[in-house]
Amino acid sequence: MPINEVNVIRSCKECNTEIETISVKKDNMRLITDEMTWCPTCNKDTNETRDIAGREDSIKIEQDSYPPVRAVE
Repeated sequence: MPINEVNVIRSCKECNTEIETISVKKDNMRLITDEMTWCPTCNKDTNETRDIAGREDSIKIEQDSYPPVRAVE
């Protein structure tokens, strides 16, 4: 069964505070946005960034599965 929804993390672009995690359909997913959002840490409206939840962990797992780099002598 294909995955139709993904979790997207909305964060403050200035301080990187996670604001919320939302679940959206893949068809409606927008990671690039120029919307403003309220950041409780900065205490003002700031630009937001969006990223897929778990993406960084997935990249780390992939990189750890690579064979070790051999030193050139």
